[in-house]
Amino acid sequence: MIDALNTASQGLLQAERRATDVAREIIKSTSETASFSVEDAPFPAQDNGADATGARVSAPTGTGFSDLLQQMVDLKSETNAFKANASAFKSLDETYDEAVGTLLDDEG
Repeated sequence: MIDALNTASQGLLQAERRATDVAREIIKSTSETASFSVEDAPFPAQDNGADATGARVSAPTGTGFSDLLQQMVDLKSETNAFKANASAFKSLDETYDEAVGTLLDDEG
């Protein structure tokens, strides 16, 4: 039981570290390649696929965009790994509680 809890907790920590690293890389790469500043942002934003001038806004492309997509996929993967380890940890905790409860019922 202790080994399983240790494995689940290590999985949680590793997923958290990798997710933090990926998020840091996303922020770093997008801030370095940004071709706009806060002052350039349209205000108020429109939710119809156009910017404040009415020009159509398309999905970003170009160098580095595929890296950003990969980083987003990696971040989602780490989120799923964290959730899976948390679920395992919770299941082990519930199993342990049931086992201790049964043991106390048998002894009591």
